[in-house]
Amino acid sequence: MLSPELKQTLDKAIRETRRRRHEYITLEHLLFALLDDGSARRVIVGCGGDVERLRVELEEFMEENLQQRDEEGDVQQTVAVGRVLQRAVMHVQSAGKPEVTGANLLVALY
Repeated sequence: MLSPELKQTLDKAIRETRRRRHEYITLEHLLFALLDDGSARRVIVGCGGDVERLRVELEEFMEENLQQRDEEGDVQQTVAVGRVLQRAVMHVQSAGKPEVTGANLLVALY
């Protein structure tokens, strides 16, 4: 149901959360990972978004606002991340499409 590229994007969000020693995968981690997802990136650029500016601003936000743990450990997704994933899957299913892409996830996030 998830495209191979989206699976890699979600794995990147998990790795990024661990690297930063955050306990929860948040919408910010998800958006950060989507910046390198081809289909999501095309949507952002197509809507006039500045991917590199978003990256810098997300970096700053996560650094200043998300609490770090003392050690690395397992991460869990927030309820909001679960809802976004669920919304993307439901939209793709109702549209009769075969798989969820990063673009679908980006739309569900907004």
